[in-house]
Amino acid sequence: LVDVGGFSLGIIPEQEFSPEINDLKEGQLILAYVLTQENDDGYVIFSLKRADKERIVKLLQNKLETGQVLEVKATGANKGGLICQFGEYDGFLPVSHLSTTHYPKVAAGNREEILNRLKKLIGQTFQIKILNFEPNAGKLIFSEKAAGDILQKEKISQINIGEKLTGEIMGIVDFGLFVKVKTKSSQEEIEGLVHISEVYWDHINDLHSQFKVGQKIEVEVISTENNRLSLSIKKLLPDPWLKDAKKFSIGQLVDGQVTKITPFGAFVKISQLDGLVHISEMGDKITDPRQVVEEGKTYQFKIVSLEPELHKLSLSMKNLDVKNLKDDKKKIDKEKPVKKNRKNKKVKK
Repeated sequence: LVDVGGFSLGIIPEQEFSPEINDLKEGQLILAYVLTQENDDGYVIFSLKRADKERIVKLLQNKLETGQVLEVKATGANKGGLICQFGEYDGFLPVSHLSTTHYPKVAAGNREEILNRLKKLIGQTFQIKILNFEPNAGKLIFSEKAAGDILQKEKISQINIGEKLTGEIMGIVDFGLFVKVKTKSSQEEIEGLVHISEVYWDHINDLHSQFKVGQKIEVEVISTENNRLSLSIKKLLPDPWLKDAKKFSIGQLVDGQVTKITPFGAFVKISQLDGLVHISEMGDKITDPRQVVEEGKTYQFKIVSLEPELHKLSLSMKNLDVKNLKDDKKKIDKEKPVKKNRKNKKVKK
């Protein structure tokens, strides 16, 4: 409610407030734009944001040049992002420039579900940076991600590599889990990613079958590089490599199942360990690993290198019988040592 020079009373509706005048005080002199000289109740209707439209243009240009953060409010949504208002200007906040907290964590390509998630953000305020501002063309592009880098950096500085935290799963995608944790010092919330390779020591195909949104999990901080918080679940689990590697030694002959074939060799499962037999270790003049092995079959290998701490196991098939062990059982039986009984007859051992 404002007094107009003692002649009349005026009202400034909330939607006509200026984003630059957030804390009005009684007795304060303000510059306002007259929208209506007199309404049905006899009040003059004023607008602060119309009065400072020119000032807002200069403000936005200054924010763009300096990279300073400002606050906007989401007023609408489409499949590409959010419509956000600052003064009389509507800007666009693309989905790709939302922070990890607000990013719609749904399967790629599900645009309808993305839109549903974005609609839930209407009415919320966002800390953003301006990426592009062309007032004559009415173009104004925002980025929450860019503004979040500053806030993220402050929060990440409170977290140490190797720190163990309790987190809540906020989203599940094909490549990992988005997990919200709190810093121990200030209890500020920050979101990180558990990549699918950091979930279990064994390979996992479907995260949705093992986890659910809202689930509490224990994680370990493994990286804060590039202003991103990387987390791990498997670091808190026993490492099968350190245990099983003790069973093997360099030069030992072992049986292993081929799990995957690539142009440069084949991956092999030995007990709980994953090893690699390079194509150069498959024999002379081998140009394609499929000339020697088949996926899913078991063969004999020789251990040529074993580095448990690096999870590295190198194998060789050179000078070994590369036939499938299961199909070649008869040959193996024939090669078993024999002994003579008391009547000098040969008997299988």
